[in-house]
Amino acid sequence: MRNDLLININGYVLSLLEKILNANIEVKGIENIPTSNPKIFVANHFTRIEAMLVPYTLYNLTNKKVGVIADDSLFKGFFGTFLSNLGAMKKSEENRNEHIIGDLVTSCKDWMIFPEGMMVKAKDISKMDKNFCVKIDGTCQRVYTGAAVFALSSQLFRQKYFDKKIENYEEFSNKYFINDCKDINENETLIVPINISYSRLRNGDNFLLDMAKKLLDDLGENFKEEIEIESNIILNSKITIRILKPISTKEIIKNLYERNIPQEKIISQLRYEFTHNFMDKIYESLTINFDHIFILILFLYPKKSIEMNYFKRLIYLSIKQMQEENLFLDAQIDKNLIQLISYEKFEKFNDILDVAIRDNIITIQEDKYFINKEVLLYSYNHHTIRLKNILKVILNEILISEKSVDIIKKLVSYKEEKNNQDLLLLLQNQEIQEFEESYEKYKYALKLKPKDIGTPKYYEANNSDTCVIAIHGFSAAPKEMEKLALFLNSKNLNVYTPRLDGHGTIPEDLKSKSWQDWYNSISRTITMASLRHKKIFIIGFSTGGLLALLSTKKCYKEFCGLVCINAALHLNDVRIKTLLPAISFWNDLVKAFNEEEYKKEYVDNFPQNPHINYDKHYIDSIEQLSLLMKKIRKSLHKIQKPILILQSKDDPIVNPTSAYEIFEEIKSIDKTIKIIDSSNHVVVTQEDTKKLFDFIYDFIKRLDLNENN
Repeated sequence: MRNDLLININGYVLSLLEKILNANIEVKGIENIPTSNPKIFVANHFTRIEAMLVPYTLYNLTNKKVGVIADDSLFKGFFGTFLSNLGAMKKSEENRNEHIIGDLVTSCKDWMIFPEGMMVKAKDISKMDKNFCVKIDGTCQRVYTGAAVFALSSQLFRQKYFDKKIENYEEFSNKYFINDCKDINENETLIVPINISYSRLRNGDNFLLDMAKKLLDDLGENFKEEIEIESNIILNSKITIRILKPISTKEIIKNLYERNIPQEKIISQLRYEFTHNFMDKIYESLTINFDHIFILILFLYPKKSIEMNYFKRLIYLSIKQMQEENLFLDAQIDKNLIQLISYEKFEKFNDILDVAIRDNIITIQEDKYFINKEVLLYSYNHHTIRLKNILKVILNEILISEKSVDIIKKLVSYKEEKNNQDLLLLLQNQEIQEFEESYEKYKYALKLKPKDIGTPKYYEANNSDTCVIAIHGFSAAPKEMEKLALFLNSKNLNVYTPRLDGHGTIPEDLKSKSWQDWYNSISRTITMASLRHKKIFIIGFSTGGLLALLSTKKCYKEFCGLVCINAALHLNDVRIKTLLPAISFWNDLVKAFNEEEYKKEYVDNFPQNPHINYDKHYIDSIEQLSLLMKKIRKSLHKIQKPILILQSKDDPIVNPTSAYEIFEEIKSIDKTIKIIDSSNHVVVTQEDTKKLFDFIYDFIKRLDLNENN
């Protein structure tokens, strides 16, 4: 279908159009598009490319052209050809309205209307009585009702036709170009609201802007602004087209039509309320992204400054509450979100923070963000606000979402202690729910572990502000660390034994998980521990040791030191070193010959503790372990925290060179390595653990005392 629309288009313009049409577009609610009804799509309006991109997207979905009214200035050269092929019509087109009504009566062509009437660059929308108002440079302009008029008119004409109430059909047919296409369609006209949202809305130079400058001698400041914003959208943003449930015109006019009220009076009586209703659906269906929540919290926060970590926690809580309220959130907003509140860099946060700092909306002093609301709320004019205050544009957009505003207003009104306590409870429930859902999913599996094996636990100590996080190994479960946890708890230490995602159930649960999922489990536990305790130690066994090492990139004052036990940096297991590459080659081979039933998915495992560990390792899971090992090897030189490295002398799984490499590569001043006289890998569960556990406790006690002093 694309080729049909790109007839006679070539060169630079074709390249630009291809970029536009290949933009990062996500379409939601495809099931809401009626298949046989004539329809008007109505949407909010922010960019010029919407007039091309959205009808084109709908055309690809329905195989039916969607007309759009576009500014006369766009109907020039190759762009004009493309728009005409798409079904667009000039604003100044003679008999424009009659053509649209005729298309809807016959279902010859669907139409798309932007009721705001222009690009709302500032996204400044407010309610005025029962109408929405678009603010342009301080002037309030009511949203146009043309789409409602077209839809209602076409349905009234349809019903009159089938009720034989049209007095002069020939005159009617000629006026509305009925015979130009086909007979009148018996299905009612539907209004289909669409919300168009943009995530990561940014300004700045890019190669498309540079190309436009080279092609066009005099861009003009306004046109240059539009190219800068829209080219950044094409290159860097995600566009979400959310198609909402269609609205019946037949139901709306039913009572008035049956009372034989004149058509003009019916339309006059219904047009404003009808428009308000579908525009309300559009605005409330905004796809909320990370930037929206970031800037709305800054705007609503009652104080001039906010502590860095608390700000991030408010964002996290806001997202989770919005999810509970079933608001439309960007599909990627939840991805690795725990990293936001677990004391390390989080790309989405840092990205929007850089914009806020650049535009002098935020300044940093020590561990606080100082908010300049005067700068944030400064309204530039219609043609400059997107260049000079893009965060105000994003703020305006989310302010129309009353539910979002209410959620964040409540959160920022609470005391910090309450929100921190609520966050702790939320994370605890997440941990429990994650395990319960996995257990429920595999409850009929023959080799499902007893529930106690995989349950994450917290061992509380009296009057202690020190906490230990004890992390189990690959294919194991929290039960593996229970003996150590009970020992440390007997020494009046609080202990968490978290469950790595995918563990403690059946091997198939682990198959679909990545090492990032395991790390997220640890990040959540670290956050929970930091909300309860002043000092935190992390102990990791085997793969847990790798995750403990990785967690040292988190910057939080509570972290005191870590212990690695048989950290799996290099393995002795011949199956991993030689068999895995062979299996991978075999799987690639059978896939090439379309014989995937011969694919080898796992290798058998004969663990030291079969009641805890899985009896097979899926190839996908082993590959994730391999990726984690590589990541740790590359980051060892960044570690500076106090560390105790413990290694079994004759470990059958982990090569003892792992311990020496860790010791040599890390930059910690306080570092100790001890070799345990054992031929077991899982030394934390063996019968004689006293010496091992004493080493660990003495290390913690020494650092704990240093922290107190």
